[in-house]
Amino acid sequence: MKTNYLFPNRFRIIGWVLLIPAIVLGYMVIFENLEFSFLNIKALSLLPDFFFGAASGTNSLWSIVEDNFTQELVAILFIVSAVFVAFSKEKNEDEYIYKIRLESLVWATYLSFAIQILCILFFYDFTFLRSMMINTVTILIVFIVRYNFIIYRSKLKKDEE
Repeated sequence: MKTNYLFPNRFRIIGWVLLIPAIVLGYMVIFENLEFSFLNIKALSLLPDFFFGAASGTNSLWSIVEDNFTQELVAILFIVSAVFVAFSKEKNEDEYIYKIRLESLVWATYLSFAIQILCILFFYDFTFLRSMMINTVTILIVFIVRYNFIIYRSKLKKDEE
């Protein structure tokens, strides 16, 4: 089957090399409040006062704000590397791999939205916000884990036969 929407196989290796440090940094950013001081920048903020009201009395569509770019950089690194791992071709891409990929994606989508419903029901305030930040990447994590587990298990079955 022709799969034009997948990255070449070499992107999987690049993805894994970037994903491991992204996971460690992501944990440290979310749970240990890691910030690199050299990433303090002035950044464009769209709709800065939309949700919390205007602190300065102006309702602008954008403004320049002081920010530490660590969270944004780690989130982008994690998403890009996880997408590379998840959506790169296998060396031998066939109908079976395509089926496993599709089933894993559907399974990850269901589980991600189930987790989101639980977060909506049981988390509030900043705990809810933090859970939504984490749940943003849950679909990629669940897909990668399930897909690789099924591929690994099918390789074991082939070796036993």
